[in-house]
Amino acid sequence: MNVKRTAGALLLFLASTICAYGQEAPLTDAQIVGILLVANQAEIAAGQVALRRTQSRSVQFFASRMVDEHGEVNQETAGLMQRLAATPQRSGISDTLTQQSYDDLARLNAVEAREFDQAYLDREVIFLQELVKSVNTFIRSTTNAELKTLLVRSRPSFIFHLDHAHRLQLALEHPRFRR
Repeated sequence: MNVKRTAGALLLFLASTICAYGQEAPLTDAQIVGILLVANQAEIAAGQVALRRTQSRSVQFFASRMVDEHGEVNQETAGLMQRLAATPQRSGISDTLTQQSYDDLARLNAVEAREFDQAYLDREVIFLQELVKSVNTFIRSTTNAELKTLLVRSRPSFIFHLDHAHRLQLALEHPRFRR
């Protein structure tokens, strides 16, 4: 039951983010970077919770990979901002995403142990779908060539993470399909 509430809350967040994105003025490159940093930090924080809470080796491996790879993207992003002597900027989307991350972490920490893996993977699938969709949009709208390159280089790993989360969900829902 908690899993369905978590998924429902995430869907409401995504719908509000999409509506907000459509109503705001076009994002600046600094705002795109701000959103990217917040999204990666949200993935790192959720992965750290999963590393503490899960008993599944597969989920531990996935969470560890999320922490490492999203941390690398944040380091690359920070390096880019330093080279450009620029500062990431907040936006309505990054503020909403920050609040949603806090809410997600609270929900993940409150989920019973036996439901944790499902709740975490449900969150990951929804979040990563939105991240890939956002990165696709950001690639088309950014004006900085180096930022565009970073987004293009990061996109395949985000897609891989989404696929990996889908596969883990399938294995969890249908234990006979586990590898």
